[in-house]
Amino acid sequence: MQINHSKKSPGDSVKTIKLPSMASRQWVEDNLELLHTAPAEDLHLDCAKTSSVDSAGISFITLLQSIYRKAGHEVILENASDNLLSTMKQWGKAVHTEPDSKADDRSIFLKAGDKVIEIKDQLMQAFSMLVEILYWSGPGLLKKRDFRKGVLGEQMFHLGYQAVLIVLLLAFLIGLVIAWQSAIQLRTFGAGVLLAPMVGWGMIREFGPLMTAIILAARTGSATTAEIATMSVGEELDALQTMGINPVQFVVMPKFWAITFTMPPLAMLASAIGILAGLLVAVSYLDVAPNVFFTELFSFTMFKDFMVGFLKSIVFAWLIIWIGSYYGFKVKGGAEQVGRGTTACVVTTISVIILADAIFSFI
Repeated sequence: MQINHSKKSPGDSVKTIKLPSMASRQWVEDNLELLHTAPAEDLHLDCAKTSSVDSAGISFITLLQSIYRKAGHEVILENASDNLLSTMKQWGKAVHTEPDSKADDRSIFLKAGDKVIEIKDQLMQAFSMLVEILYWSGPGLLKKRDFRKGVLGEQMFHLGYQAVLIVLLLAFLIGLVIAWQSAIQLRTFGAGVLLAPMVGWGMIREFGPLMTAIILAARTGSATTAEIATMSVGEELDALQTMGINPVQFVVMPKFWAITFTMPPLAMLASAIGILAGLLVAVSYLDVAPNVFFTELFSFTMFKDFMVGFLKSIVFAWLIIWIGSYYGFKVKGGAEQVGRGTTACVVTTISVIILADAIFSFI
């Protein structure tokens, strides 16, 4: 251990201690005298050469911080790496780091450049995850099959079957609102018979796939992120890799195919129940006969509309699993990071789905 005394400015004395590469129990035992020395100045811990710290080191630093605070001084970490700070935060101890004066003095152009580089790195990581998911869910199955027998049916039950009720309920309400608001205007112009193609076209091409995707993004996407993040925090993913099992294929691949198979039927059910709500409004409010409603519906609805809805549901399903998996594997740290990752996953997924839906509108 090296101890330096320096003067930053007149009257501003600090003590600097250089930590070894491993701040372990041995380092603590060699420096126990610090606990019995009355603090007369701030203590700076230089972590430039420190790559890891164990529980004894963290407890020692935390105890030093408590002693120095009572004496009106601070214990500040200098040159600590992100991994070291993450380890400190994981243990839930608030450790002061050196004031980031350089960041405050940076120009707006430098900050913008750093942000662009950060976004570029995140996009590269996200696309890398997408490629890995597509590979291990397709061609990778010919190379190795790291998944449990029957896991696909299990995932289809959880991701698809258990979401049927909430999807049908919300689709019925959305269809009812759309039909009712449209019927009021159509009745004014005596064009109530046009309600059938209006509701049918809207539910098949837009609201059926979109509402189903938003519901599954909140339900399935968040669950995917939370599951993978929890496995990451609990080092279960590391254990899988140690056993030679690919985590992406073991965890993500079953979800990928399960949502691919279940999302289109759910979207079709949502469209059908929304059209049924439109039929109820047409019969009860516009006095349109059911046979007339369906005749108008099928005369204006083309096969292309069904294909657009089907394609949307597939793309939205892949977006949900892709983004959910990306945020799940990205989480490092403790339970707090799991919550943040889950929230970010839901917000990002819904935003990207709406963006993708807007792009589909121009196709």
